[in-house]
Formats: sequence, structure tokens, C-alpha cells
Amino acid sequence: NISNIGPKITYDAGGQENFIPTNLALGGGFDFILNDGFSKIGVTAEVNKLLVPTPPILDDTTGEIIEGQDDDVAFISGIFQSFGDAPGGFSEELREFTWALGAEYTYNDAFALRAGYFNEADDKGARQFLSMGAGFEFSQINIDLSYLFSTSRVNSPLEGTLRFGLTFNFGDEYTEY
Repeated sequence: NISNIGPKITYDAGGQENFIPTNLALGGGFDFILNDGFSKIGVTAEVNKLLVPTPPILDDTTGEIIEGQDDDVAFISGIFQSFGDAPGGFSEELREFTWALGAEYTYNDAFALRAGYFNEADDKGARQFLSMGAGFEFSQINIDLSYLFSTSRVNSPLEGTLRFGLTFNFGDEYTEY
């Protein structure tokens, strides 16, 4: 998935144009159906890359670029530049990728237990989370709950977040003959 493709926009009254967070996400998953016919275990993995230029390192006195590339480019150029413009070279480019893993145990398509982990490099934001949750399906209603634990050394405003989801399924997805 490539999302948020578009030109620079102004977020505040100051008038400075900034890139919108264009993002590339690659992921996949697989369900293992267990022998009892009611249970399955699903595993997923995802990798993300922000497709905006990395800001260069500037000289404090002159403002000239010491390392990296000029990030004052059009949004399409910025997308392509984002793959090779990190001041620290290829190793820094690799640290700009975030990754996430997830697992879910489902019983009879009515009850689910979930766990997941998200990781971002320390020098690129340091977001690292563990989440745990459960889901329930009653007739045409799904209820999902999750709790987020920060595993980073950096304090996070999302630490201890309890998420609640309520879904109504309209229409009949199962037909009996």
C-alpha cells in the first residue's frame, strides 16, 4: 500500500509548506487451522517506510548542507529521494523502516486473543509498543479491546492506552441451504 500521495501543504498560519506523510507499507499474514476444526492461529508481519526526504545535516553558522541531500524538492522527487538521502548512508536508510509483528488465536470465529509488537529505530522516533487484546462476536456485533504497553526508554503519550472498537455487521454473510 502506498498512501497519502500528494503535494506539500501548509499545516499552520506560518505558511511553511511541509510534506504530507506519504507511506509505503508491505505486509502479509497466514492462518494456521488447528486439528479441532474450531481454532486457528494467525500470524502477520508488516514493514513501513515514510516516503519523504530525510532532513540533511546543516552547518550551524552558514546553514549549508554538510551531509545528506537538499530536502526542498517536489513531492514526487521526495518520494524517490527518500530511498537514498539519509546523511548516515545505507545503514541509516535501513533504520528508517519500521516493522510490526502480530499473532491472533481465534476460536469458532467468535472469540479472539491477540498480541502485537511495533518497532521503530531509537534515532528515528523510538516508538516501541507491545499490544494485547481480545475480540468477541455476538450475532451481528463485534467488540474489540486492546491495551498498549510502551517498551521504549522514551516516555510515550500512548503508554497505557485502552482501545475499544464496536462494529455492526449489516446484511447476512452466512447463508444456509
